Amino acid sequence: MIIQLALLFLIGQTEYRVEPGDVLEIVILGEEELSRDLLVMHNGNITFPLIGDIHVVGLKTTEIADTIAERLKRYFVKPLVSVILKGPTVSNVAIYGEVVNPGTVPYQRGLRISDYVALAGGPTEQANLKKVRVVRNTNEGVKVFTVNLDEILKKGREEKNFELKAGDWIYLGKRFTINWSGILQFATLTMGAINLYLTIKK
Repeated sequence: MIIQLALLFLIGQTEYRVEPGDVLEIVILGEEELSRDLLVMHNGNITFPLIGDIHVVGLKTTEIADTIAERLKRYFVKPLVSVILKGPTVSNVAIYGEVVNPGTVPYQRGLRISDYVALAGGPTEQANLKKVRVVRNTNEGVKVFTVNLDEILKKGREEKNFELKAGDWIYLGKRFTINWSGILQFATLTMGAINLYLTIKK
């Protein structure tokens, strides 16, 4: 049983792709002074001695180890590098716009867009739920997703209610509403001006 759990842990470490907020334990065999724990920053980078910044978001721990080892070849002969995922630090998902409590919400693995909107107090009456923006920093750069949260909530389209990652941003804009009282007032004033003009002209 213990062996099976260990294998599952190793498989998870191998398949998992690093996210902002994760903590990585980096071990350089025989070079203990270089071994350390590093936080993956919001921009997706870690900073390692001798080789500087490395973009690691979206990579597996084995890929990160290979990248570090390759760059360290300038200083060491056949460096042996191990990267272990120690877990995320306390990180956040930011949610702004038309929610009751805009700001940041503590990141929790497995929570989806609708969950974070609920944790922010829910949408306001003016929120445009049909065009919710999700901003994410990826390995290929910043990506913006447009999600129809109204469809998710009313029709249960859970396949579009994707899981968020640490560092994601959610923005709920205002929905377009027609101010009928304003239009009626403007029309009344316009008609009054036209009638006055016609009266004077006569």
